[in-house]
Formats: sequence, structure tokens, C-alpha cells
Amino acid sequence: MQAVQVQEFIPSALTAAAQAPQAKPGGMIFASWAILIVLAAIVIVFLRYGKKEYSVAVLPLLITPSVYIFSGILARMISQLLPYPAAELRALITIIAGLISCLLLGYSSRRLQGPRIRRAFFLCCAAFLIILTIVFVANILNISKI
Repeated sequence: MQAVQVQEFIPSALTAAAQAPQAKPGGMIFASWAILIVLAAIVIVFLRYGKKEYSVAVLPLLITPSVYIFSGILARMISQLLPYPAAELRALITIIAGLISCLLLGYSSRRLQGPRIRRAFFLCCAAFLIILTIVFVANILNISKI
């Protein structure tokens, strides 16, 4: 009796999972704009309180979300020149933007006072960038079903 219930449950669970709503491309673009607005507000607050070195150190965090916003257009243009799908190129562009952001973050955080503050700032911001890049790439691959 119980084996029959399990066999009936499995196909219905698979059907429900297949009919689950898929990720929408515009959702992460909206999130990218929100991240850009919050980071711009952080830069302005640092400038208002006279922390110019912190506001400069935060600027590399703006690169990854802004590149993600325009990576679709850029990937479609490049895909006409190269024999790669636009989704793969978009993921590659986003990863490169994350790497460039981390490199510039390391360079810009050198001006912060104190080695402990510099290290903590760099680790927190680098972790943010790595996680953000992973989320963006996972979203790209989920949307394109690669």
C-alpha cells in the first residue's frame, strides 16, 4: 500500500518541479541597479564625512554590477565575431569584471590606514565581489540553461 503512494508521489513531485517558475532575466538587472545605488550612497557618505580614501577604495565594487547590466549587449556583439554563444560570453565577461574589481580593490585599499583595517576591508569587499560574481554567473547559466 505504501509503495503505491511513493510511486504516485515521485511523478507528481517531478511534474511540480518542472512547472516551477523559471528565473527572469530582468530580476538580476534590477538587483544590479539597486546594488549600484547603494554603493554610490556609501561613496557619498564616506565623502561627506571626510573619508576620501574609503570612498576611493569602494569604487571598484561598482565595476561588477555595472558590467553585468551591459554584458548582455556586449556578449551579443562579440558573439557575432566569435563562434561562441552569447550566454557563455556573458558569463565570461562577468567573471573578468569580477577579477578586475578584485585586483583594483587590492590596489585601492592600500591607502587605508592600519594593516588590520586594510585587511578586514579587503577581505569583506573581496568576499562580496566573489559571491556577487558567482550569483551573476549562476543566474546567467540558469537563464540560458547551459
